[in-house]
Amino acid sequence: MRGLFRNGFRFKSLFGLLLGLMVFPALATPIPLGVQVEDMNRACMECHADSDIQGASSDKPQGQLFVAPAKYHDSVHGGVPCIACHQSTPGSKGFAVTPHELEPRPEAMCESCHAVTMRDTVHAVQQSVHGEKIAKDLFSCTSCHDAHTMTAGEITQPGKRQMAESNLICTDCHSRAGVYTQLSKGKASKTQDMAHAALPYAAQHLDSLRCIDCHADTADSTLHRILPAEQAVSCEQCHQDGALLTARLKTPAPDEAATAGSMLGKKLFDDRALIAKLAAVPADKPAVRQVDGTWFSDSYMIGNNGSDRFDGLYAYALAGLIGVLLCHGLGRFITRRRPAPGAVTEKSYLYTLPVRFWHWLNAICFAVLLISGFALHWVSGKFSLWVDVHNAAGLTLCAIWVGFIIVALCGNGHHYRVRLQGITGRLIRQTHYYLYGIFRGEPHPEHASPDAKFNILQQLGYIGVMFILVPLLIASGLLMMYPHLTPEHIFTLPGKQVIAYLHYGIALIMVMFIAVHLYLCSTGDTVGALVKGMIDGFHRTLKSPDAAKKETNKHH
Repeated sequence: MRGLFRNGFRFKSLFGLLLGLMVFPALATPIPLGVQVEDMNRACMECHADSDIQGASSDKPQGQLFVAPAKYHDSVHGGVPCIACHQSTPGSKGFAVTPHELEPRPEAMCESCHAVTMRDTVHAVQQSVHGEKIAKDLFSCTSCHDAHTMTAGEITQPGKRQMAESNLICTDCHSRAGVYTQLSKGKASKTQDMAHAALPYAAQHLDSLRCIDCHADTADSTLHRILPAEQAVSCEQCHQDGALLTARLKTPAPDEAATAGSMLGKKLFDDRALIAKLAAVPADKPAVRQVDGTWFSDSYMIGNNGSDRFDGLYAYALAGLIGVLLCHGLGRFITRRRPAPGAVTEKSYLYTLPVRFWHWLNAICFAVLLISGFALHWVSGKFSLWVDVHNAAGLTLCAIWVGFIIVALCGNGHHYRVRLQGITGRLIRQTHYYLYGIFRGEPHPEHASPDAKFNILQQLGYIGVMFILVPLLIASGLLMMYPHLTPEHIFTLPGKQVIAYLHYGIALIMVMFIAVHLYLCSTGDTVGALVKGMIDGFHRTLKSPDAAKKETNKHH
């Protein structure tokens, strides 16, 4: 016995023999040695290989009578004789008459071979919605799988042909009114949303997914435990990293260990000459580089193609920025000076109604975009709802930005024209004020006026955001919303990945900009002066009694 287990070949041979005896327990006579399966099936195929074969029995579907020889040969049962599955009733004329008198309950024949090696699959089918709600005599393995044409499929990474064939199995029942009504115990087929109109990007989903990718229990590795739609369909099945169904949709990172010459030097063969030749040739590098195995993987999905390392670095950067702003604010609080007695707040109408309306609408839109965007990046619940919210807010942002351009062309654009004369001195003075002068109560280097609402740093910041970042954010968002318009490759990298990471990167920059923007709103002559101005349109300046008196005398 020890020798048997030491010799792997003998053990495998014995196991194969035992399995073979299990596979064909019902054969009436053993298969003679030397007889090919094609020879055994010849009598059957003389009729069943004819595409014009007509059924003589009303309870046999026409499609199951014709067996295409080529497809049968390439199927998983191509080496199995017909009589292994189709057996005549004992004591009957069997195959000699038409219709054939066959052993009843043919659905049990699948389990007679596969019950042991595929017991998990059998149990999953029994626990599926099909096994629970459809009478056993109406549903079996052969209801979905054609034993004559079935090929070995990839569970995690099926090809396009396998996906199409898999979906055809489902739609063959669910789109046929009579069959569906019979199996569903009276439900009408039209009650189903076969077009999946409620699904975001329905066309893209139906083109790249199998029915079982959404309707199978994600905890079932066999993908045979089909659950009711209200229990099974979940966006997180694919859009959350680590899910079972995610595995087939993510292209693995380039395996640098499997490049040319990777098997050399392992004493597998005499490779000295090859090693010498390859030493003079530089090793090829993967055409596409990846970060954390997820960047530029050519199969982008919202929620699972992010980079934890990138997110972590950004979190540290954002926390550092907020920390700097808090320290700056704390310094202002400690060094603050009370207004001089009798100080007067002077108001000047600076922000027109269209500008204020645009500003607050833009602020609300950005808030919705950021909240829904982060909800999609770290997918949780109600994914489809967040998709709709994000898309609606994105289209609204497009309209808002067009409104900004119209307002700028109608007279507000002069605030964004940079005066190059003396720009270096202005930059130095404004930077010095924010870093030092603001703590000493020094006056603003540049006061807001109808001719120039922004200081030089604000001006450059708003130009960069409104004329560069926001257009890029809109363009990349529209390309993600309509992915078929995205180029296949951008700078030799997968186009969808470039657009996705560009969109996400700009969003992160916008978060940092908003943090700085909100803080700067508190740097007016009083903490709430700038915010009040954007509400009622009046810019507020705090002036000492002497300055206010001089200003009054000047006007008189």
